[in-house]
Amino acid sequence: MFLLPRNLAKFAWLQRRCFAAISKTTEISKPQIAPKDLSHPMEKDYDPKRVEAEWYSYWIAQGYFRANPDNILSSTKRPFAMLIPPPNVTGSLHTGHALFVAIQDALVRYKRMKGYETLWIPGTDHAGIGTQIVVEKELMKKGLTRHDIGREKFVDCVWEWRKRYGDRILEQFKALGCAVDWDRCFFTMDERRTRAVTEAFCRLADEGIIYRMNRLVNWCPVLRTALSDIEVERVDIKEPRLIKVPGHSKEVEVGYLTQFAYKLREDPGKEVVVATTRLETMLGDVAVAVHPNDTRYIDFIGKELIHPFIPNRKMSVIVDPILVKANVGTGAVKVTPA
Repeated sequence: MFLLPRNLAKFAWLQRRCFAAISKTTEISKPQIAPKDLSHPMEKDYDPKRVEAEWYSYWIAQGYFRANPDNILSSTKRPFAMLIPPPNVTGSLHTGHALFVAIQDALVRYKRMKGYETLWIPGTDHAGIGTQIVVEKELMKKGLTRHDIGREKFVDCVWEWRKRYGDRILEQFKALGCAVDWDRCFFTMDERRTRAVTEAFCRLADEGIIYRMNRLVNWCPVLRTALSDIEVERVDIKEPRLIKVPGHSKEVEVGYLTQFAYKLREDPGKEVVVATTRLETMLGDVAVAVHPNDTRYIDFIGKELIHPFIPNRKMSVIVDPILVKANVGTGAVKVTPA
């Protein structure tokens, strides 16, 4: 996500504030190391692994990639700061990461040569459900769940796992020769980032930008949490059958059509029957569609229906000559927004 400033002056002011905040907690120093030993004969073949590793460690030790806030506060240099989009701590870098790292690296080095005080911040993302699953599997080996140990201890377990395995990606960044300030490396679950996320969500909630409402979700019976669409595997059921669902000891019926009725508001003695394989989705229904030429429902078109669980919801019978097939099921299709 990019936040575009209204004017460049305000953007420069924000960057100065950023460097000022960093200067309060970071002491800038340049360690002294011995110069590279060039006395030995030149190798017959170029060994990039050895040569590049030595150069990168030399750059880091010399502090070439560290940003000095004093240069910004004193207006000696103009600021240029950017952030590495943090990759998931559970994975490893791929070609896509190498692409954006190469672009950002070229940009930050160009700005440094142009005289800017540059700051390129590295970090990793906690990966949400991915990390939770990995840590929970470790707990299962001990016969425990996250509910057994509680939230605080579970977070401690995530941090312990991060310390053991989370540096792999950072080492890959180093292998790429990234000109980042390693003194300011972050993890999205560290104290400062956690406070920032809490503050952001509270502000968004206070402004009404984010809110709570009743909506259909992908509920995981094992993790007991909602999952995004990209974190679930969808299976097409061709015929009714029983399947095993994680978290359930018994097999679950799927693919079975269930019929239920919506009564007319003006005459509860009349009703429209619909059929669905996912009865739970009826909580989100907002209308019932019928074919305009279906004589069974001519008198129902445009009439309001009563939702059995949400009687105040406005529902009506609408027509759809394309998606509704009069000869399939009951000829009436429930409408549930995605």
